[in-house]
Amino acid sequence: MTDAVARESEAALLDLAGLESLESLALIGLSKNAGKTTILNHIISAWQASGQTRPLALTSIGRDGEKEDIVSGRPKPRIYIPSGTLIASASGALHRSDALLEILELTNIRTAFGEVVICRALSDGYVELAGPGATKEIFGVSDMLRKIEPDCLFIIDGALSRRSQARAGVSEAVILAVSAATSPVPEILAEKTAFALSLLQTPAIGGKRRIDLVNAISENPTARGIVLNHGKKQPEVVSILLPSLVGFGQEISKEMHKNTDLLFLRGAVTDLVISELLRESHFVDLMLVVQDGTRLFIKPDTMRKLHHRKIDLVVLDALDVRLVCLNPTRSNGQLLDPQPMLRALRQKITHIPVVDLGPSNL
Repeated sequence: MTDAVARESEAALLDLAGLESLESLALIGLSKNAGKTTILNHIISAWQASGQTRPLALTSIGRDGEKEDIVSGRPKPRIYIPSGTLIASASGALHRSDALLEILELTNIRTAFGEVVICRALSDGYVELAGPGATKEIFGVSDMLRKIEPDCLFIIDGALSRRSQARAGVSEAVILAVSAATSPVPEILAEKTAFALSLLQTPAIGGKRRIDLVNAISENPTARGIVLNHGKKQPEVVSILLPSLVGFGQEISKEMHKNTDLLFLRGAVTDLVISELLRESHFVDLMLVVQDGTRLFIKPDTMRKLHHRKIDLVVLDALDVRLVCLNPTRSNGQLLDPQPMLRALRQKITHIPVVDLGPSNL
């Protein structure tokens, strides 16, 4: 990847990330103010400039498009949409939008900013997005939008620590936003980004084990954990019903023994969850399966401990990360030279395009 990529026209952005063939896309960031809304503005502009006939449909996990950061008070990029765009946003946020909006559906989904409402823009203009927070609510919003515009590209603008809304099944593909807020040191930024990307792109389980696990999940839909113990013909399935994963490592581990070859965990898998499991001697030489890469919140040291125990970490559903976008701005608003950061990122990340799209002042 060369620096010329960063200077591609906005229309080329669609080809670079393969957006024209998608039905849904999630934008997620490694930190607060990573640049997700700027990426969204670039996509909107590129979509319009390339003459796409499919409408865009937008929502946000959290709040996006406001004039200034609610914490720091610094200006934030606003979201400018063309006429015909669909949005799913809370009623309180609609009052701060200047685009002419037609209300199409009430979702009965409640947020801190009011009920989420499905609207169509009847004019170009600025909007604020404050959408649903739960995965099942996003599925509901997606279904409503598809009934109105079956061919729309549904874009979910993520929020800090809410990566699970980018999970496989919720969106087809992901764009990852990184900024100098994670680290102003190019090499450290590249190291952290590459590791986060490796978690997001954790490979999927396959073969007979996948078939056995999918069947077990189907038969035990509310289980927080599932253990598969290999047998002569069919694996023994142990369902674990727990209120959460954290604090229940011992309860999970006592269901494992020397014939255990797979442990499936539903929910966020953190350093604390893994540290609890590592205390148990039977948590060794097996396959650990999570729903997808957005459920992994672990550090490199935890990953090394898993490798030492011969734990093969895989996911049920793999994520398709299409693009890594750099925002060379620190948390205090200082703009740094993007070139050293781009070089460091591209040395570490060679299988996905890494770009700096630049500011978007729409």
